Amino acid sequence: MRIVLTAGAAPRLESAEDFKRFSIALDGTLTANRSAAVAPVAELDDADHAWVRPDAIRAISPFAGQPDWENGFAAMLGFAVKHGWVDAQGRIRAHIDEIEALPPVDADAFRQAMRRFASGVCIVAAGSGEARCGMTVSAFSSVSAEPPIVLVCLNRRAAAHACVTSAPSFSINILRADQTEEAMLFAGQRVRHGAARFDEDWEAGDHSAPVLKTALQSLICTSLAQHEAGSHTVLIGRVVSVTAGSPDAALVNYDGALGRFDRAS
Repeated sequence: MRIVLTAGAAPRLESAEDFKRFSIALDGTLTANRSAAVAPVAELDDADHAWVRPDAIRAISPFAGQPDWENGFAAMLGFAVKHGWVDAQGRIRAHIDEIEALPPVDADAFRQAMRRFASGVCIVAAGSGEARCGMTVSAFSSVSAEPPIVLVCLNRRAAAHACVTSAPSFSINILRADQTEEAMLFAGQRVRHGAARFDEDWEAGDHSAPVLKTALQSLICTSLAQHEAGSHTVLIGRVVSVTAGSPDAALVNYDGALGRFDRAS
């Protein structure tokens, strides 16, 4: 197995079921400060080695908790202990390999490519009373059905970012085709800001998250995890409540414009 550490991304585990080899692959752009680069999973020993916490490996393994994987991991730890590769704190010594970082595509070319991806439009909201906050997003996706988990990507420069990410629960309100004005309002394109944007169409939903009663569908989530990725925070939530929904047409973002999508189209 190999822990891969790259700029702007969470640590990931490659070949999680290969217990015969273990190392850290470090993005070449991070080598100037190796200690900080490996800190999420390990403590630097020397320029080429680090002490990795077993709990950090489990946290990023897609198979953690499964009996076969746990047995294999325990055997790997036992082998490492026998060869003196485990310290007094139970951390495993791993060699650090530098990997070449491919240059990213031009930002304008990337934005143009993403404009070709049609997506729904949502308002993510949190808080109560005068502390209510919200923002319009298009980056929303289902993660898992059992248990029901979703994610939204929030721009860290948005005024509502800190409010939403620090709230214990939040709502995701999927907009109808005729709710362009709501989308623009919560995107900061109108004169009203902050809690002043919440009118009589909003109500306090379960777990104190504000819900847009007129939305196509609303999901209330409890915050499960969040990860910084580039300019955004990936906020992961466990869905604890949904509205009944409606069969209306959906608001869609495509090529920089908001439009209508009807099931019959």
